[in-house]
Amino acid sequence: MGILIAFIVIAVVTLFLVLYGSFSWGFVLYKFWYWFILPVFPTLPEITFWHAMGLFLFIGFFRIGDGQVIKDKYKDGAGTIFGNLLSPWVLLLVGHIINSWFLT
Repeated sequence: MGILIAFIVIAVVTLFLVLYGSFSWGFVLYKFWYWFILPVFPTLPEITFWHAMGLFLFIGFFRIGDGQVIKDKYKDGAGTIFGNLLSPWVLLLVGHIINSWFLT
């Protein structure tokens, strides 16, 4: 019984982290599209949040996965859960500062 509960907890936490990552990075991509891409390429279409989330997931196919080997000297150790939870919001803050202070 304890193994079943542990499995369910792990599945729920994994689902939450996947959804959180998809929504948070999709939101960052959505904001960056309007802040940085459309001003440079005004003929591109406007996108919705759901398009941005799908685009982020599509781009994720091309990222380095766990099955690929990276030499230790190239690893930066930034893969902590805390860093992964905060990194979209830190990037959004940096993008907002750049957009507000330097591009307007």
